[in-house]
Amino acid sequence: MSMTDRIDQLGPLELRCLSLAARGRTRLDMMRETDIPMERIDQALETAIRKLKASNLAEAVFRAARLDLLS
Repeated sequence: MSMTDRIDQLGPLELRCLSLAARGRTRLDMMRETDIPMERIDQALETAIRKLKASNLAEAVFRAARLDLLS
């Protein structure tokens, strides 16, 4: 069983926020660049961390990159 079989599917907002985080954007940067409310960004990142079974945002970005999920 591969890692992709063991994780829940990430949604478009979760992937977008992870991609921005991978490029060094802060949550405030993400809010300014996307006009998405901070609450939604926080929720998307927390959900992505949980779905990727990561302990923090850096680990979630690393796992998403290893799975080739980031654009």
